[in-house]
Amino acid sequence: MTTTIRRATTADAPSIAEVFIASRATMTYLPKLHTAEDTRQHFAQVVAGEETWVAERDGKVVGFAVIDGGWLHHLYVVPSRFNTGTGSKLFDQATKVHPQGFQFWAFQQNAGARRFYERHGCALMKLTDGEDNEEKLPDALYVWPAPGTAT
Repeated sequence: MTTTIRRATTADAPSIAEVFIASRATMTYLPKLHTAEDTRQHFAQVVAGEETWVAERDGKVVGFAVIDGGWLHHLYVVPSRFNTGTGSKLFDQATKVHPQGFQFWAFQQNAGARRFYERHGCALMKLTDGEDNEEKLPDALYVWPAPGTAT
C-alpha cells in the first residue's frame, strides 16, 4: 500500500474537512472556534477556489495541503499517518509546484510541525504574540526555501 498525491476535487472536500478536524483535535492548546459543520463548509469553499492536493491511501484521503498566492495555507494529515512520510510527500508536492517558494504560519506550541518544517528546509522569519490570528495564540512565520539556499 502506497500513499499517492493528487490534485483534490470538490468531491474530496468532506474528507479534507475530516482530516483537518482529526488533526486539529490533537492540538489540545487550540480554542474551539468553529463547529464541524462550519469547517466542512469552509473546506468546500477552499477546495473549489484554491490549489488543494490530497494524500490518498487505500482509497481514503489521509492528508491535504492548500497553497495559494505564495502561501501554504494548510498542511494536515490524519493522526494515524503522523511520522509516516505522508506530510513529507505533501510538502514535496508543494515545493515541486511552487519552486519559487512560499510562506506560512505555524503555532509556536506546535513543536512537531515546526521541527518538520525546519527539517524540510524552511526558515523561521519571525515570532508573534498571536494578536493577528483567529486563535489569539503565539505563532511563527516560516518561508521555504530558507533564504540563501538553492531550490
